Amino acid sequence: MSSPLTPQQCDDIETRANAATPGPWTVELEQCDCSDGLCGHGTYVSAVYANGERRTDFTDFPDADWQFTIHARTDVDALLATVRHLTKRVAELERPTVEAKRNEIRESYAGLAAQCREDRDYEGAFDVECRLRKREEQWAAEDAAAAPASV
Repeated sequence: MSSPLTPQQCDDIETRANAATPGPWTVELEQCDCSDGLCGHGTYVSAVYANGERRTDFTDFPDADWQFTIHARTDVDALLATVRHLTKRVAELERPTVEAKRNEIRESYAGLAAQCREDRDYEGAFDVECRLRKREEQWAAEDAAAAPASV
């Protein structure tokens, strides 16, 4: 797994992206149909469309597009690592607010259950406590889903 991008790496990726032909890019694939056995009988790229322009002579492919393409494999990994890092950091920063809101909700349920018991509505108190348990289970599932997967 890649580590988060440095500012210089972000600048380099942005420079390559800005220099490359604008998208969308699409690829035209052709199936080799020769019967002499010399071509390998496979699928090959016959043209690339970049910003609506058809390119079939890859020797004329702009250098900026080659650089963008060549670096894409590592750039994408680095960008994903950075997104994951930032997503985790946002969750860490939001955690105190989330827990404060959950505690507020817990106190509300506890107050409702206490009021039910004071009113001798034991069935109501039980119902409120069951709803709180369900809510706690929901929060636990949300926390588990948000936790980063172990590698």
